[in-house]
Amino acid sequence: MQVDREESLMLGVVINQFVIFIIGGLGNILTLLAIPYVRLKYGSQFSVLKLNSVVLILHLSVADLLYTLVGFPHFVQVYFSRECLQDARLCYFLGMIRNLFAYVDCNTIAMISCCVARHNLCRQCGGASLSHDDHDKIFGGKRVYLVCLAIWVVSFLTILPEVMGYSGVFAWTGSPYGCDTVCPSEGCSNIGPFISVINNIIFMILFYAVIVIKMCMKRHQVFGSEVTEFTSMLKSISLTLSILIAAYLAFLIPVVSSSWGLWPVKTSFLSYKAKAIIASIYWWMYGINFFIYLFSSSRIRETYRTFIKDMWKKIFKRSNVRFLLTFNPIPFGLLNLRNHKNHKSQIFKERNCKAAKFKCNHYCKMKLLVLL
Repeated sequence: MQVDREESLMLGVVINQFVIFIIGGLGNILTLLAIPYVRLKYGSQFSVLKLNSVVLILHLSVADLLYTLVGFPHFVQVYFSRECLQDARLCYFLGMIRNLFAYVDCNTIAMISCCVARHNLCRQCGGASLSHDDHDKIFGGKRVYLVCLAIWVVSFLTILPEVMGYSGVFAWTGSPYGCDTVCPSEGCSNIGPFISVINNIIFMILFYAVIVIKMCMKRHQVFGSEVTEFTSMLKSISLTLSILIAAYLAFLIPVVSSSWGLWPVKTSFLSYKAKAIIASIYWWMYGINFFIYLFSSSRIRETYRTFIKDMWKKIFKRSNVRFLLTFNPIPFGLLNLRNHKNHKSQIFKERNCKAAKFKCNHYCKMKLLVLL
C-alpha cells in the first residue's frame, strides 16, 4: 500500500512537471517573440512596452525558458529511470547549469521589483511618466543591459564554490532534482546561495510593499486626461509585476523554509515525499509568469493578440498564394501568355494613337500652306 502511494505521488509529480514544461516552454517562447515584435512594429500604440522593466521581463522569460528546457526533461528522466546518469561529468554540468539558471531567475525578479519601485518613487517624474528611463541612473537607457549582464555574473559567483568543489559538488542526489548539489556529511559550508536567496526575498518584499502603497496613494489622485491614460498603463504594468513578485515569493519561501540545500546544515530530515511536494510547488515558479501576464495586464494581453493576429495573416496569405499557384484552373504559363498579349495590345494602341496624332498634325500643316 505504501509503495502504491509513493508511485501515485511520483506520477503526480511527473504530470506536474510535464504541464509546467508545456506551459513554461510555449508561454515563454510566445512572450519572447510577441513583446519585441510589437515593441518594434507598434511602438507608438504600445508605449508601455518601451519601459526598461519590460526588458527585464524578457530577461526573466529567457531564464525561465532555459531552466524549463534544461531541467524538466532531466526530471522526467529521473522519474522513469530512478538511476543516476552513467556519465558523472554530464550530471555535473546538468546540475551546475540548472542551478545557474535558477539563480539568474531569482536575481532577475529581484531586479524587476527594484526597477518598478524606483519608477514609482521617482521624484523627478512623480512615477507617472513613460520617460522615466531617460533619467534613471541604474536601469535607464542601455544600462539595463549591463544590469542583465551583472545578474549572470553574480549568479555564477553564487555557485562558484560548488563549481570548484570547495563546499559541495554537483552530482546525483537521489531526490526529485536528480543531479544537484551534494553536500558533505557535516553539511554545506557555502552560505552564498543562502545569503543570495534571503536577500532577494527581503528585497522583493520591501519593493513589493512600496509598489502596493504607492499604487494605493495614486488611486486618490486626479490628473489630466493624457496623464491619466499614462498612469493607468503604469498601474497595469505595476499590478502585473506586483502579482509576479507575490507569486515568486509564494513558490520560493517553502523551499527556503524547508532548508532544502540552502542552509549550511544537514537536510536529511526531509523525506523524499516532502521534497517531491515542495519541488512541485517550487517548479511552478518557472511557468506561472505567462498566466500572470495574460490575465493581469491588458496591454500585454493585447500584445499577444496583435502578434498572433499578424502571424496568422502572414501564414494565411502565404497559404492562399500557394493555393492559387497550385489549384488555379488557368495554368500559370497561360496567365503569363495572356499578360504578354495584353501588354502587346497596349503597345499597339499607343502606337496607333501616336500615328493618328502625327497624321492630324501633318494635315493641319498642309492646309495652312494651301491657305497661304
